[in-house]
Amino acid sequence: MYNHTESGETSGIISDETFEFLGLFFKVIVNPALGATGFCSNFINVVIFIKIGLSDGVSQNFFILSVSDGLSSIIAFVNSVVYILQHTIFNGVERVELFIQTIYWACFYAVTFPQNVSIVTTVVIAVVRCCCVAMPFRVRYLLTASRQLAAILVSSGTAVAVLLFVFTPTKTVYVKNPQTNRLYAVFVGYRWGVYTVFTAITLYSSFIIVIVCVIILSVSLNRSMKFREISASGTAGAENDRRKDMRVVKTVVFVSVVFIICFSPPSVFSLLKVFVSGLSSQGRYRKESQLFLMVNEMFLLLNANVNIFIYILCNTRYQSKFRSLFFKTTTGSSENNKI
Repeated sequence: MYNHTESGETSGIISDETFEFLGLFFKVIVNPALGATGFCSNFINVVIFIKIGLSDGVSQNFFILSVSDGLSSIIAFVNSVVYILQHTIFNGVERVELFIQTIYWACFYAVTFPQNVSIVTTVVIAVVRCCCVAMPFRVRYLLTASRQLAAILVSSGTAVAVLLFVFTPTKTVYVKNPQTNRLYAVFVGYRWGVYTVFTAITLYSSFIIVIVCVIILSVSLNRSMKFREISASGTAGAENDRRKDMRVVKTVVFVSVVFIICFSPPSVFSLLKVFVSGLSSQGRYRKESQLFLMVNEMFLLLNANVNIFIYILCNTRYQSKFRSLFFKTTTGSSENNKI
């Protein structure tokens, strides 16, 4: 499915046998499993956040993040399934193969839509919490849940509009590989230059913003913990509010750190494509390029999978709803003092 170029020469560093093995490892074992678990875990997140209520900005934003991550996971899962079908059941059945390859590439590009929503939502979550740390009294009235939602919708809508502009002219062509004498479906015609610039701006600006926010939040969290250690005074209500704020900050920091780790490989890959000539789907290092894409997909799916564990660890309201959903237990503590 990948090596559809017309060049007859052996290219790149990785041998064909190694590439096929790694392709099967990622697309048949790792990524389908992560896609399935990512969809299931985010479906659970969506249900629980609905049960918690979406009136506050924290739950609302994590709900949106869960929806977009769930969509990314299911699209990636379908992408892997059609890859498996093309290499097993329908291998050699040309007409069906071409249809399956079309679905494969459609999923490959379609996943960029929910992924951009996830990126935007993560940035909004990190920035809002940073503002809460820097201006705790003003932010409560300025960055309301509705305004946070507006920021996510406007930013995500802009990203979706750009992607629609990029992919609208796309059409499918069929290319014959002279080595195998087989036809391959390829998407062409989309505005690659616009897509490259847009992706670079979105990815690197979001990456830098989230890193800065993590640094600020980590310093704030460290100060709060030290202050809590030396301070023994204060009312029970003030202590509950302090603990609530610390839990929110911990949740945002963990979600942001996972985002940074999982989006590092795509960032490195985009830089390598600038400096390494031929690292593309039709260049000399086309097999290496496709392998990078599989690894990137794995990390992006890991990002969609991990958040449920962060919520269970840091969000007490989520913990309570999770237990009541799966273990049918109730807690006697009030949920009004939980995040």
